[in-house]
Amino acid sequence: MRRARILVVACHLPFPPLSGGRRRELELIRRLATRFDLHLLVVSKTFDEDLANARELERVCSSVEIFEAEPLPPGRGFGAAPLQVLRHRCPELTRRVGSILRSEEVDLVHVEGYYLMQHVPRDVDVPVFLVEQNVEYDLVRQHALADAVDGAWELAVAMRAEHDAWRRATMLGVLTREDGDILRAALHGEDVRLVPDGADHVPLRASRLDSRRRGSAPRIAFVGNFGYAPNVDAATHLCAEILPRVAARVPDVRLWLVGNQPTPAVRALAGQSVRVTGRVSDVVPYIDAADVMVCPLRIGGGIKVKSIEALRRGKAIVSSSIGAQGLSPQARRAIATADEPEPFADAVVGLLSDPERRRRAERRAAAAGASLPTWDAASEAVARAYRDLLRVPALVPAAGRR
Repeated sequence: MRRARILVVACHLPFPPLSGGRRRELELIRRLATRFDLHLLVVSKTFDEDLANARELERVCSSVEIFEAEPLPPGRGFGAAPLQVLRHRCPELTRRVGSILRSEEVDLVHVEGYYLMQHVPRDVDVPVFLVEQNVEYDLVRQHALADAVDGAWELAVAMRAEHDAWRRATMLGVLTREDGDILRAALHGEDVRLVPDGADHVPLRASRLDSRRRGSAPRIAFVGNFGYAPNVDAATHLCAEILPRVAARVPDVRLWLVGNQPTPAVRALAGQSVRVTGRVSDVVPYIDAADVMVCPLRIGGGIKVKSIEALRRGKAIVSSSIGAQGLSPQARRAIATADEPEPFADAVVGLLSDPERRRRAERRAAAAGASLPTWDAASEAVARAYRDLLRVPALVPAAGRR
């Protein structure tokens, strides 16, 4: 019996898994490829690196094709298109998707991110499964609030484009119930499925960081992809507003910013009490060596892999409400949450200065981490969505739905 052929359109090659989004896609693809015939099409902003790593996905996918995104237009003005759409423009990929759908047998198109719907023909006659790892226009709104700027025009453009993409899809997937509520409110009853992140990519084996790198000072850590704007905002907010308040009471405290692609703004944060690691081969030793993990996000959607990683390793955690989005009630109870600098710093200082309090927080985190969905469960949620779509004949083309 022929396996269903799925065309997967992604905004990066998910290897190496240096961000939450890449980790998610890699874990899902590895599992889904055992049941479906996956053909991966990538619009890449890191073309040479993705091309060099393509073999890792070719091991599991039936085919992998990588296309270079067009450079952003001068001035990066919005006009009628949001920045996320402009960043993923690629006429060559658009033509390739159209060619495949016209001339080859495809059963379903899986699109990871609304801004990639520009590559899917409006008259497509197979089901389209659109997964939103974030509600992107809500991030635009949060950016405007965090920066205290008038983002009304940018928000209107982003909202219009994202809603249009949602209406063109046959089924929508989200990572959190909160994002699902936003989609259902906007679309009045469209089919929205919860396809969560998994937790078991974080190993439970013991890890160790060289004592010379660890040092003896109290240590907090923030893990993330520091090429991603919400993480850049969080890191600068942490260093400007929270860390000085912690240092006033814990003078020898040290902060690690651990993750890939730190921007110049993040690199500039490095100093006597702040270390910016850049890319590391494995974040687990840095998580384990920290006394307290922090997630001071002011902008975000979906679920935060950094929070999952810290829970899975049984760490004391202080997070903003946004950093705890999408987690189960048990997991949220295991995290100290605060959204203003003073109470956030208070929570960090309390955990650093009271070892017993910290141990209790670690036990709660470990218990919550053990209850999180596995990647097998997450991939089954996607497979179930595929199966439901494949049972529905393509009688209702996405372009015909309103």
